Amino acid sequence: MEATVAAFAATLIVLAVFAIMGVMLWRGSWLALLVDDASCSEEDASSCRALGRRMAVVLAVCCALMATLVLFLAARLAGAHDLASIATMANNAAFLAFVVALAWFFVVQRPNRPEGVEDAVSRRARTARLDHLHTRTIVFVVAVIVAVIAVGMLAALA
Repeated sequence: MEATVAAFAATLIVLAVFAIMGVMLWRGSWLALLVDDASCSEEDASSCRALGRRMAVVLAVCCALMATLVLFLAARLAGAHDLASIATMANNAAFLAFVVALAWFFVVQRPNRPEGVEDAVSRRARTARLDHLHTRTIVFVVAVIVAVIAVGMLAALA
């Protein structure tokens, strides 16, 4: 029971953090979490804001994932097995949406392919690299994934 309460509290905290970060990134604040100041010059300001908005969409999906987990844990604490079953299905759907949102985020971030003649292997090799992404963006996405995994494991062990 104490483990479920701890998982519930941790999930609420992560939900609040994701929501706050998502709102701030959508507004164009806190872009330093995703790019360094030198990369966000005057001419690149619109692309930096677009990056922040795309990450805010991913964080909104993370909020849905955490909200369904909160619902599951609350139903478990209340002993409402039917609601816990529905929340489990909703959580599974939210997790799939999270995976799709992450894939969408990285596909949208891919650079435009050059117009020259090039074989398919070298084109795929160049677009599969992550060097077009900012290091801070990659670290931020990894931190979000780690937070989702940690809260999910805490809830599973409860």
